[in-house]
Amino acid sequence: MVAIVVLEPTPADAAVALVGALAGLLAILAASQLGLLASVPLVGVRVHRIVLGVGPRLGDWSTPNRTLTVRAIPVVLSVMVRAGRAPVRRRMWASALCSVLAEVAVLVLAVSADSVFMDGFAVACVAELAHSLLPRRSPAGTSTGWLLFRLPWVSTEQARQMEAAPLVGEAIDLAHNGHLAAAEQVAARLRDQYPDLRSALTARMAVLEAQGRYAEAMILAVKLASDAAQRPDEAAGSFAALAGLAAVTVEAGQLDSELGLSTASQALENASTLGYPNYRLNGVRALLELLRGNTKEAIALARLAAGSGDDLLARADDLATLARAHMASGDNQTAREIIGQAEKLASWWPRVARTRSRLEVC
Repeated sequence: MVAIVVLEPTPADAAVALVGALAGLLAILAASQLGLLASVPLVGVRVHRIVLGVGPRLGDWSTPNRTLTVRAIPVVLSVMVRAGRAPVRRRMWASALCSVLAEVAVLVLAVSADSVFMDGFAVACVAELAHSLLPRRSPAGTSTGWLLFRLPWVSTEQARQMEAAPLVGEAIDLAHNGHLAAAEQVAARLRDQYPDLRSALTARMAVLEAQGRYAEAMILAVKLASDAAQRPDEAAGSFAALAGLAAVTVEAGQLDSELGLSTASQALENASTLGYPNYRLNGVRALLELLRGNTKEAIALARLAAGSGDDLLARADDLATLARAHMASGDNQTAREIIGQAEKLASWWPRVARTRSRLEVC
């Protein structure tokens, strides 16, 4: 905005340029995401998430392994890809390069145009391209610049995580699709080949959670969260996972309530302090409020979590929390309607199945 005000001679031109800047920002952000999509057939990565727009969900064609959602206001596009087979580092680097090239293409077109509107458009494109090329990692994501300039020279530990990525992805995919016996076999291979690798521990936690073996999963979550060598963004994710597992372990009666709730609360606070996105913690907060007997707060938070989240299993889990909160408030009819929605997403998910069983005897 400062650059536009300095460059344009009159307030009217500056206003037009600012509108162009907004359009340029949205255009180059979309270009970066379209570049990631283009990399899918070009470099052999897999689409993990596509979300178009913000606001209420209009359409959803998600599976446990892939999110595809359209929301009411189609102003932004969000794409996430992952490498499902080796060489992982090379594929992810090439995918990031495709994203940058798409941004550069938009910038070149903007610079070649000659109008006040396109002046603002070009300024926004330059600013966003420069920002995307800054190498940074946070709990919210990894920048294109980090993938381009840091990924080729990662540490030995991170290189091992890249090496294990196909097997880790296979275990998680099987678990999230309900193929639990096959997922357990892959998890056993991860335990043998990568006993202390962070990503392997995360995959094993996912398998145990899908089986309803929360206490065993929590042991691994504690191990992850207590790793003194982890980066702040890794620690944020570790504490978020620990908070969720502590809460469901208490709910399942596999952990003392006082110990579990205090552990979950402290882990939740740590995750938030380290920068984990707050909206992604609403599901855990809802369950904690429910376990403390605050049904009104639990209903509000669970509804917010289920509406804002895009991951299919996380939504099913949040809907199970919402149904249980309505049960606790004495509204079993609404609880049955909500658990029916959760069953359409993942009827086999342990918390969904257990909630349905409780409703059948109420």
